[in-house]
Amino acid sequence: MKTVHALVLALLVLAGCSSAPEATPPSTDPLVLTLSVDQASPQRVEAVRGQAVELTVTSEQPVEVHVHGVDVLAKAESGKPAVLEFTVDRTGTFDVEAHPDTLLVQLVVR
Repeated sequence: MKTVHALVLALLVLAGCSSAPEATPPSTDPLVLTLSVDQASPQRVEAVRGQAVELTVTSEQPVEVHVHGVDVLAKAESGKPAVLEFTVDRTGTFDVEAHPDTLLVQLVVR
């Protein structure tokens, strides 16, 4: 009987050691970025699908700020930053631009 108990105990220990690791849940914290059209330095920033994003963009001249593929738009001008708040609901790479031609950041969503 002791042998049966020892065998069952050994199997339970092995089963606990071989279980799959738990998946890490996506971040629930928003991704907060402050960008400047006047000091643009294109970069890539990663986000997780379903994550909230808050972008604040400053500019000395009036510009429209747009996130391609997400369809959010805001206007920045001297003394009044553009503020864009959205949730990324699909994966991919999304350019954040100040129109007509300034790439501010690429948002990479996994």
